[in-house]
Parts: sequence; structure tokens; C-alpha cells
Amino acid sequence: MSRVLWTLLCYLAVVSCSENDSPDHATAESRAVTFPLEVLGAPGKEVALIVKLDAATLSSTSTVAVALTLHNIVQTESADLAINGGPPIDLSSADGPFNHPDGRVTTATVPIDRAQLVAGNNRFVFRYKRQVVDDGSAISGYRVLKVAINVGDRTIQVEAPAEDPQLWRPMREDAQSLERGRFFFSDVSRDDGPACTRCHADSGADLQYYAFSNNSIVERAMFHRFTREEAEDIASYIRSLNVVSAGRPYQAPFQPGADNVGAAGASINTVLTDDAAFAKSVVSYAPWESAGAVDTFLLPTSVQAPTWLRWLPRTLDPTWFTRNDGVLAKAEQALASEPSIENARTFMSAAMRVGTDVLVTTGDHHARIDVLRFAAVKLWDWSRRSGFNSPDHGLPDGGPAYPYEVGFAFFEAAAAGKAVQEAMDQTMSWWWAQLAANPGRGLSSGRRPLNYQDVLTAASGAGLGPEQLRFLYLYGSWEESRGELATAWGTEQGPVRLLDVPLSTLAFPDRLEVVLRFLRRETEFLNSGGQLTQGHHRTLAQAWNRTCEQFTADQRATVRAAAPTDVWTDLAGCP
Repeated sequence: MSRVLWTLLCYLAVVSCSENDSPDHATAESRAVTFPLEVLGAPGKEVALIVKLDAATLSSTSTVAVALTLHNIVQTESADLAINGGPPIDLSSADGPFNHPDGRVTTATVPIDRAQLVAGNNRFVFRYKRQVVDDGSAISGYRVLKVAINVGDRTIQVEAPAEDPQLWRPMREDAQSLERGRFFFSDVSRDDGPACTRCHADSGADLQYYAFSNNSIVERAMFHRFTREEAEDIASYIRSLNVVSAGRPYQAPFQPGADNVGAAGASINTVLTDDAAFAKSVVSYAPWESAGAVDTFLLPTSVQAPTWLRWLPRTLDPTWFTRNDGVLAKAEQALASEPSIENARTFMSAAMRVGTDVLVTTGDHHARIDVLRFAAVKLWDWSRRSGFNSPDHGLPDGGPAYPYEVGFAFFEAAAAGKAVQEAMDQTMSWWWAQLAANPGRGLSSGRRPLNYQDVLTAASGAGLGPEQLRFLYLYGSWEESRGELATAWGTEQGPVRLLDVPLSTLAFPDRLEVVLRFLRRETEFLNSGGQLTQGHHRTLAQAWNRTCEQFTADQRATVRAAAPTDVWTDLAGCP
């Protein structure tokens, strides 16, 4: 093969540019392209991966499967895999593991016929089959992050180096090309939609920060009707920005984990496999203040925060900026000219007002979500300029809780039963991102994040397991009993309102420990001179009455013995 052809194939992601063998020398070697594989572009896009297997591996009588980690498969009939020219394996079936409306990163195994594999080179061809609509926008493909072959109880990992975005350079570096790229990105539309800058950070810094490759930027620009040369100018402009490529397109902003890096989030490898894996991270029930020792920025979870693709609005309606006397446009201009925390709050409030107006006048939850996504992107850029590496992670106290507000729009869509797929799951995804970045309770002004009564409702609706529900209760009840919120303890707005979800969802002994923990704190409050409102009594009685039949007689007696006399009547149910 000529060197020119070899270089071309490397660029097109058809064969490996590396001669390195797999670590499992005794059973297989793999030659693969640089990961991730980007199956991006117009429908019909194909990306091939060459995997070399030896005869000894294939002589096994064990079952064979391919293990894949895929990102951003959102609709059916959009992605498949063909092995050695055999029948395609559907990767996007509605009942399959990879298809999710939030485009999450998913790892799963797909059984394959051992007869499809051969000794020597095996050609795995990933295909993007059709342009799919995603709430008004369109998806341009998906990414393959990992590939492995499972033979019986052995796993042969297809090894390939990860691309290093720090080495990427503009496709053209002359000043004229870079200026054309900036102009195309900021001021030009080829498809009658908004210019690129309206849905992205104003400068395009998000594309550089999250390391969207030249290839992905070019393909997406061409989807929006730019010529290839114009698209390459746009990609060159983005590459020229003085912004560190800290994140990755498949790595969620503010994903919590030990390797969390600013808004780049922790790597996908830190996302826990299930609720049971969370158990070792959960704080104890006593003392009450123990939850305060938890750093939610570093605490891993099985909940995936939204990747940057989910932050970008699917549609952008120009009428948003003329509603309510142009309040959103005015607030955006003010934030751009003076990026103060006051202007950031005003901008968030304007987006909330317009989003609510859109929902009231059109009934369209998707549109409201997109208004708040638009605001979240612009506020992400504001936070970036404010400093993601500061102790507040770029979301200072009193600053707008923009991940929370997008999640709240999903939460209300779920409550309304409207056609927003997996709305409660997506609520929890956004809210855990907020929990990682800034976990304080939210108020209607949006100035403080996270109302934990809603968080627990969403977590239960999203099917989170008992360990993560327990943590959210422990952390939320501590969070909502300190600072300015301490004065609300004896009212129905204090932590008493959080009891209902854990009492109705947790198993024993957790359910018993939750109510005993609360009553110990209730006793401390009353002994210090606190008083309980009638609303507090009603809320406690309601939580108890909904679940007391699930306690044994001895457990009910234990609860009443631990209760202060002031609430005995609240616990009278289920004698």
C-alpha cells in the first residue's frame, strides 16, 4: 500500500494508524483506528474497524458477543453494525439497550454468530443509516467509544490510542481563512435557521472546550448547508480559539466523580454501573451533620448528566426574543456587555419568563425546554469566563441555577404527562449535574438551586435505586435545615416535607432509620424552644399514614417511643 493511500485511510478512519498489538498477545491482536470512532455525516456514512483474531480463539465452543460503548443513538433505524459483510446488527432498535432520547453513553453486549468471525482480519463496519429528527433538530450520527469481543468468560479489548485534541490544528491557518470561519460561524445562515453562534457559546468556545473534532464540526456545518470549504474555515476558526480542550463531546458537563475537572465533568468511566455500586459512598444516618462532609462534585453516581449535545437547543425560535417586550433579547445584550452576577440572574429570569409564556400560549413543553437550554448555554459561557476552577465551579452563590431550571422544565413536562420521552429520567440527569456543581436548595427566583422535595419525586419517578434515594434524602434534609432555611424547620416547608418519598420507597431497615433520624432532630428542635406549625403536623401525619402499615407493630412502637410528645398525635395512625 502506498504511503499516500495509507495516510488517506487513516484520515478517513478506515484502518489503524498504529501497528501496536492488543495486550492479549496469546489470543488476539487488534488493529483499530483512533477512538472514538465518529460515525458522523450524511446518512450512509460508514466507519470500519479491523480486528484481528487468531484461530485458537475462534476454535472455542463458547458463546461470542461484541461489547460496545456507544454515544448519541436517539431513534430507531439509525445505526447498525455489519461484521465481515454479514447481515446488519441493528444498534438502534426501540427495545435495544443503546437507544435513548437523551443520547446517553451506553455500554451493552450484542450476541453474534461465531461463524461471522474469521481467523485473521475481521472487518466491523459501523453505519449511520438515516438522518433522524430530535425534537425539531436532526442528529448527524453517533460515536463508538469502546469495542471488545467476549468469548465465553474472556474479554478481548480492541485497543487503540485516544485522540489528543491538544494536538489538533486549524485545517488552514492563514488569517483570511480564520476570519472567514469566524464570519460564517457568527453571522451567516445557509439554511434559513439561526447562525451557529445563537445556539452555541458566542465565540464557539464550547466546541473547542468539549473537543469536537474538525471532522465533526465540518460535517455538522455541511448539514447546515455550508460548503465543505466554508465548513473547513469554520472548523479552522474554532481550532484557533485560545480555549483549552478540557472536555469531550461524550463527557457530560459537571458529571460528578473523582476526576471531575471544572465543567468538563468526570470521565464516563466514573459513572457507576448501578445503584448497588453507590452503597459504599452513602453517608451514615447519624449525626445529622454528617451529610455536610460529602463533596457532591466528586461523589460518583449511576445517573449520567447530559452531554453537551443535550445542552444545545434543538430549535431556536426568533419570536422568543420579541415576547414580553423583548425582555430576553435585552437581558442577553446586557449580559454580553457586562457579565455581572446581577445581569446573569436577570438573564435567567428573563428566560424563565419567556419559557413560561411559550408554554402557556402554545402548550409546547419542548419549546419551553429549548428556551432554557438556550439560556443554559449562554450562562455556561458566562460561568466559563467567571472561572470553572473556582471553589464554586463557576456557579457562585446567588448565581442562576441554570442546570436546575432546564431540569425543572422536564419535571413539569413529566408531571403534565406530555409527549417528552423519558422526561423524569432527563429531569434527574440535569438535577444531578446541578447537585454536583452547586447543591443548595432552589427558590422560584432561580437564584438558589434544588428543591429536594422535587428532587426526591424525580428520583423515584426515574427509578433510582434505594441507595441513591437514601443519599438524596440524607443530603437534602441536611441542606434544607441550615442557613436561612433553618428557620423553616418547624413549618411544612422544612425537612418534614421530604419524609414522604423515602418512607414510601425505601426498604427496611432504611425506612425505619429515616423516620427515627428525623424524630431525633425534631426533639432537638423542640428542646431548644422551637414550635411546630399546624402545616408541619399535617405533613408529618400524612407521611406516616401513607406508610405506617408497612411497619410491624414493634417498629411502630419504636417510632412512637422515639417521638417527642408534641407529635404523638401525628403518629397515631396504624395503632
